[in-house]
Amino acid sequence: PVTEETLEQKIAHHVEAALEIPATEKYTIATYSAQLHADDSLDMIITVNLLDRAQKKALGAENLATRVESGYMGRYNFFFFYDGATKKISQEIPVPSSAMAKLKVDFKHIRTEAYFDVLVSYKLENASFTRFFTIINNLPKETFESINYEGLGDIENKAFVVKYGEGSYSLAKDIFVYKAKLEQVKFDDPKEIYSYDPIIEETDVLERKWFFNDNDLKYYTMKDK
Repeated sequence: PVTEETLEQKIAHHVEAALEIPATEKYTIATYSAQLHADDSLDMIITVNLLDRAQKKALGAENLATRVESGYMGRYNFFFFYDGATKKISQEIPVPSSAMAKLKVDFKHIRTEAYFDVLVSYKLENASFTRFFTIINNLPKETFESINYEGLGDIENKAFVVKYGEGSYSLAKDIFVYKAKLEQVKFDDPKEIYSYDPIIEETDVLERKWFFNDNDLKYYTMKDK
């Protein structure tokens, strides 16, 4: 008898084919569900981490120490969009970053209250960033990127907190980036920096305000006078 593959099997087969993952290669996969565009179906973001590939490639490189120190930085973190209505999975979307840290996904009502936008956070050594995506024509389109912190574990560091307000030029919410304070922390094992989520204390000091442009579906800011 012919048996239909499960959704989990479909996702695994699609990911392995898209990223050319052989049966001998280890990888981690995670899924996050939410309604991401204007239909009644539940959609999904699928994240994939290829740390095993990054470590094996580093073994044959001359700059092994540098790669280890950077957390195996490169194209080893990806995500896919699964459309709940069409049951189709998008092509891979690379997020160049430290392979030691997996992608984190959050959902926020930003462009509209009818469905969610996607926030994908990643790490580059001792810094963290978040990319914002909205679903356009069944594909994720990047609209904004913010820095969460940099210099984690260093004496000098920076941190920021993102807040939202009523849109100035469209229905999409304005984005307010405030300066923040990053906790001072030391790591006995350098690898801990990739799994550690620091405490960030927000302030009322506004760094910059961003507004959404409907014409090209991106966020912009006013120039400093």
